[in-house]
Amino acid sequence: MWATGAAFGDYDNDGWVDLFVPHYVDVDLKNLDAFGSKDTCRYMGIDVQCGPRGLKGSPDTLWHNSHNGTFADVSRKAGVSDPEQRYGLTAIWSDFDNDGKLDLFVGNDGQPSYLYQGDGAGHFTDVGFTSGVALNANGVGQANMGVALGDYLHTGLLSLFISHFDNEYGVLYRNDGGMNFTEVSFASGVAHATSGKVGWGDAFVDFSNDGWSDIFVVDGHVYPQVDAIPERASYRQPKILLLNQRNGTFRDISQSVGDAIQARQVSRGMAIGDLFNDGHLEAVVENLSGEPTILRPEAGPANHWIGFQLEGVKCNRLALNARVRVRAGDLVQLGELHSGGSYLSQDDLRLHFGLAAHDRVDEAVIQWPDGSKETLNNLPADRFYTVREGSGVTMSVSPARH
Repeated sequence: MWATGAAFGDYDNDGWVDLFVPHYVDVDLKNLDAFGSKDTCRYMGIDVQCGPRGLKGSPDTLWHNSHNGTFADVSRKAGVSDPEQRYGLTAIWSDFDNDGKLDLFVGNDGQPSYLYQGDGAGHFTDVGFTSGVALNANGVGQANMGVALGDYLHTGLLSLFISHFDNEYGVLYRNDGGMNFTEVSFASGVAHATSGKVGWGDAFVDFSNDGWSDIFVVDGHVYPQVDAIPERASYRQPKILLLNQRNGTFRDISQSVGDAIQARQVSRGMAIGDLFNDGHLEAVVENLSGEPTILRPEAGPANHWIGFQLEGVKCNRLALNARVRVRAGDLVQLGELHSGGSYLSQDDLRLHFGLAAHDRVDEAVIQWPDGSKETLNNLPADRFYTVREGSGVTMSVSPARH
């Protein structure tokens, strides 16, 4: 089976991480249809590789950690086996409705996405349609390639951004609470900025450390043949950086932030992390053609920041799906530690918060996966803090100097 964006998460909160693996298609490489041999093997009048439509889908798998180095397939028992065999691409665990029970989002290519609501006892119910994230506002299933989560409105709710194909647009689902989402792609300005490109890896990310999450997307077509089609999207494409306007809208600043963003590449995976331990986030981009790219922000205001490395004791060791709520003056932010997301990628496992002009954090509330909380007060900014569950801060490290 063709496995794609795997994601770890302790859905039954027993302290051991479980593994969800979406699957794409069940294909025999020896019996593939030839280019252009069917309607599903043509794009804009040109012959292309076949699929995914017309190919057999493959069911998804949830592996429960048995605590002895082995995993058991509990997909059907848990209700996440994908009996319709949709073309799964990317998955991510999160508590979308803030009820203390882990949920699971699965993006499917060209078909409705799943949003599995967890009951905390090991069973899930698909609420994709009723929650508003299965289809776009027009009732259409889209490509659903890269998945990003972020509290871009500072409401304490994690919203979804999903990258899509060139004849579609990137979709922003605003989390309204109670497992209800509203598609605001056009109202937010996201749809216009992402139309005409094939998006893959994506993230809500604060490159400027101003305390507000922007949206970053890497692009690249799947068909090299599109370069022969006049006035269509090219095979190599630039990246997109959308600036959070702090009012629910985003502004495309891609052409004003340097040549690196505008460099045309065939990109796929993208992960965010502080590679140099200096308080600035970088983007690592995997390109289908050529070497990987590291994009590093330069110049701009010298804003403050803070970082947290969490270590679970009762909960899973990596503290996956733990949350940190940071308050610095009137600036309040929420971050959650995730496995997977973006597109076939894994971000830095430290939580990073830009603080703008604030030189300290008044309060940081850590909510561990079991719901228990620890509060840290009066933390100087521009440092990394290691926090061990039940023990508070165990280490404070100043950033590296260059």
